[in-house]
Amino acid sequence: MKLAILSEEKERIKSFLESLDLKYNEQDYSFYMEDGGRVIATVSVKGNIIQGFGIAPEYRGENLAGRMISEVLGFLSEKKIYRLKVYTKPENSEVFKALGFSEIISTTNISLLETPPGTIWNVLNDLKSEYNVVEDDIGCAVLNANPFTLGHRYLVETASKRHQRFLVFVLEEDLSFFKFNDRIRLVRAGTADLKNVSVLPSSPYLVSALTFPTYFLKQDVDEVAEQALSDALIFKKYFLPVFGIKMRYLGTETDPVTFKYNRALEEVLGEKLTIITRREAEPGTISASLVRKLLREKDFRTLEKLVPKTTLEFLKTHE
Repeated sequence: MKLAILSEEKERIKSFLESLDLKYNEQDYSFYMEDGGRVIATVSVKGNIIQGFGIAPEYRGENLAGRMISEVLGFLSEKKIYRLKVYTKPENSEVFKALGFSEIISTTNISLLETPPGTIWNVLNDLKSEYNVVEDDIGCAVLNANPFTLGHRYLVETASKRHQRFLVFVLEEDLSFFKFNDRIRLVRAGTADLKNVSVLPSSPYLVSALTFPTYFLKQDVDEVAEQALSDALIFKKYFLPVFGIKMRYLGTETDPVTFKYNRALEEVLGEKLTIITRREAEPGTISASLVRKLLREKDFRTLEKLVPKTTLEFLKTHE
């Protein structure tokens, strides 16, 4: 097995994966095996996530998969990269299970697996213990809050009145305009007067790079729907029982991507999901995207109508 270093090697890997209806994204490490100068197997790693795993059809059944993954695990161990996760096609999941991976969820198109320690059960139970979540009647919302608006505030305030304890999970992935540390701080500041509300990090298991399995989906597979299904299944299988969540709340959505995501949540969570109509304010429906637009325009007069004072002060300094 060879470590791909040259751009030419990575192009060969890309071409090979495309022949298997797989995609190649930029990786930290990529490995490949050859036979007669032809690539016959490859696997890549991004962070602690194993990706881009593929074997030429005529070489399957020769234990190339086990050999290659074993070598990759040894390489990552030397780099002190542990708590590995892998998104792969369901037909490949047994290879990883034989090497100590356990399955998190599977759909028709994907299987998500991970290695101990620090499995999803451990991570979520530690989070539950840290925030002392012990009540019987718990509701929740999952927010990106990019940034926290009066619309978010309305959703949390309205829903929290229906429960003994209300959890707000703020998406931890730093892929937004505002950094996670700022977003979660603004949510906490904007809900500080709501005594039964606790604001938690989402963990890497909700709407993160881990739950974007698009690199190996065929062109005719709806990537947004598949990612949404993965997230919904993870939430139902793990978050509901660990935290004892009775109901998850969403706001009505007009953005087509988020709308599709919310539809997947509705289908999976069923009666465990409630949708609350979004709050309206001049100049229209409150949304974080509108807030970001007004921030770029430095229109703080209009922003005053859309965000809590704590968010407004932050925007003025951030600007």
